[in-house]
Amino acid sequence: MKFFNLIKAYILFIIIVVSGCSKNSDDNIIIEPAGSAEYFINNETNKDIIIIYQKSEELGYEIDTTDVIEKNTSYKIFEDGIIGVNPVPKDSFGEIKFYESQDLINPFLILSPVENEDWTVINQDLGSSGYGLTTYEIELTD
Repeated sequence: MKFFNLIKAYILFIIIVVSGCSKNSDDNIIIEPAGSAEYFINNETNKDIIIIYQKSEELGYEIDTTDVIEKNTSYKIFEDGIIGVNPVPKDSFGEIKFYESQDLINPFLILSPVENEDWTVINQDLGSSGYGLTTYEIELTD
């Protein structure tokens, strides 16, 4: 399901880029700067976990679930892109609940609301326009 959402996002991005690059009457190319973000969970606990997250209002409050994130594994849970903005966690998520894979009733951690300070920037590749890819991570430990 996440794979298809990612494909839909890339198709939308390509359509926007292609439609924005058409020639206008004076042969100038119009460029719309865009930013994107990747969100990783680094599971340094001794348990396998599952994450259920609600996307932000701008993304329609859609609820999604990760596969099992095994202990000592880093896993990308979501990717977001916005024209004219570098997305931050607060732009992408409304709430994130963390569960042990054997107990999907009682979350052991809830981020509600999601704050930018909950995340660490582990990589940032911004172009000359100031827009580009930022990679965020939450590291979970015992």
